[in-house]
Amino acid sequence: MNATAIFALIAQGVSLLPVLIQAGIDVTQRIQQIEALAKGGVDGTITDADLAKVRAQFDADLADFNEPMT
Repeated sequence: MNATAIFALIAQGVSLLPVLIQAGIDVTQRIQQIEALAKGGVDGTITDADLAKVRAQFDADLADFNEPMT
């Protein structure tokens, strides 16, 4: 378990929330992911695969938000 990677991903998710809220996106699932990261970090149960999955979702959310409107 890499605590630094977990904290970095939690920070990324928290900073992404206002952007998603402003765009009118339901952030319930993202909040649950952040909560699971924090709990898994405390429990020592987060795997690299878990981190990669959440990071990919956050990156996709940001990419969707930054996509030009047509």
